[in-house]
Amino acid sequence: MAMLKNTLSTEFIPGINVKGDVAGANWSFLLPDLELDRVLCIGVPAPTTFKTLTRLSREVIILCRLPRQVQELCKPGEKVDSTQVYPIVMNARLKRMPLPSGIIDLVLVGKEWGAWWTGGEQGLPAEIERVLKSDGSIYFEFGNPFEPFSAGRDKLNGSLGGSFSRQVFWLTPLHGEMQTAVPWQDKKTIDYLVRYYLISSTSAFKLLARAERYIVKHPWSGRLLRRSGVLLTRSASDISGNPPRYLRSAAEAAGIDLDQSRWALLARGKFSSRKVLFLLFEKDSESPQHIVKLTRDPAFNNRLENEYEALTLLWEKGIGDQERLPQAIFCSHPGNLMLVGQTIIQGKPFRRQHKSSPDHPLGRDACAWLTKLGESTVDPTIASPALVAKGLRQLFARFLEVYRLTPEQSIFMEGQIDSIEQALGEFPLVFQHGDPGTWNMLVTKSGKVAFLDWEAAEPHGMPLWDLFYFLRSYCIWATRGGGRRDSLQVFAQSFLGEAPLNLFVSEMTHSYCQRLGLPNDLIQPLYYTCWMHRALKETTRLPQAKLDQGHYVNLLRTSIDQSNAPGLRWLFVNQDTGKL
Repeated sequence: MAMLKNTLSTEFIPGINVKGDVAGANWSFLLPDLELDRVLCIGVPAPTTFKTLTRLSREVIILCRLPRQVQELCKPGEKVDSTQVYPIVMNARLKRMPLPSGIIDLVLVGKEWGAWWTGGEQGLPAEIERVLKSDGSIYFEFGNPFEPFSAGRDKLNGSLGGSFSRQVFWLTPLHGEMQTAVPWQDKKTIDYLVRYYLISSTSAFKLLARAERYIVKHPWSGRLLRRSGVLLTRSASDISGNPPRYLRSAAEAAGIDLDQSRWALLARGKFSSRKVLFLLFEKDSESPQHIVKLTRDPAFNNRLENEYEALTLLWEKGIGDQERLPQAIFCSHPGNLMLVGQTIIQGKPFRRQHKSSPDHPLGRDACAWLTKLGESTVDPTIASPALVAKGLRQLFARFLEVYRLTPEQSIFMEGQIDSIEQALGEFPLVFQHGDPGTWNMLVTKSGKVAFLDWEAAEPHGMPLWDLFYFLRSYCIWATRGGGRRDSLQVFAQSFLGEAPLNLFVSEMTHSYCQRLGLPNDLIQPLYYTCWMHRALKETTRLPQAKLDQGHYVNLLRTSIDQSNAPGLRWLFVNQDTGKL
């Protein structure tokens, strides 16, 4: 395997994963299957929902009152992501859909259902039953206090209930895109989500969010202002409280039976790269035993595939334990999406620890394990210094296609890569986590730091890059405990200035080099190329117009312009010679 195989094969395209540009229709992950032939929307879906439906199915049929409602989504008959879209205009005088019987896999009943509620109790329900396949599904929501049509869908629920098996879901937030779902009768799992703040709120304001959590938590208010999702099928086994069929099938192939498992769906986050999660509980367990990750978009499959391969390789090498990193136990590709089941690590988020200080034991434990990871996987036979420099020059060329540096800054960076090329002896590559920020860590009951989210792992990665990245996020976390908020300013204080954190950063870095036999004169070029790499990765989350505002490119510029800062001189000093 080549050095930085995943990094060097990645296209860093600005704006392809910006905040807020996230797929909709999170309820679709509740369906028995993620591969559909035809979907019927009763009412015009939201654009984000429409986008997901065109990925799920071959045809999307939309019943609307006005053609322009669909034209705003796409042109009539136009293919969207290879999906054919057909609008059907209906009104209250038409009591029959112009569709053959038994052709629809999924009926999504939206807000505008009332336009086709004709013929009394036999109107819409009878037509849905006629066009639906024998193994088809129906999904709709009711009980949402912010929607005037919600009470009517409650009536629809009663009308269809006699012909179908029904599964009702407890949903949050109260309004907007659904982000958490639990089978309605599973109070124990609902209590778990509430207890660990895993439910979602409509409002970003803390007081309003707290009020919403109170509403959904308490029985009396939850009944009055509930939000429910309903899945109807003719197959009782698909809605008997078990996880979705596609998930159970993936686990069954690995010898794991989920038929009696309790479960919860979490589809939170504002980035398309953010994974959908399933928490799986044994029947009477208070805590989940497994977690399942699922991509929202096939464009991000490679990241989860890489995590599965990385965790499998680490466990095969005997690196880590049940408290340090999860174990991948099954995978599949339902609906062309990557799904990975893992063991779950019980612990509290690293960033919720209340005692933040420059020299907290958690920081030392994380640094010690990253050092041990490097020491256990170091391999000097993969690439020579010249080959490493060649790969870094490729990254630097891509960097310059995206970002602007002054001529002096460019010459400085070229000099750093030259220093690696001119290094004596062999160059040690290591297994690299790739994203060891404090947000990807848990603290277990025994006080160990566990490392999650190995999507960016590199089996033959660069030494020190993981450590520098962790130390940056750790220093910001520790310093923000004192009330400072500007992350670039905090970084400059921690790495460039004279502060207690400088000693900690220097101590952990030189300890790493000593354990791996890494020459101290490589610290400086590895430091600068680390931030060059992080700036490249950040491009996908930045719109073209905001590239110059990126955190890591400005961190790199600042570090170059202040290369003689006291903190850096301390960090780069060769402890054997006392020279830079």
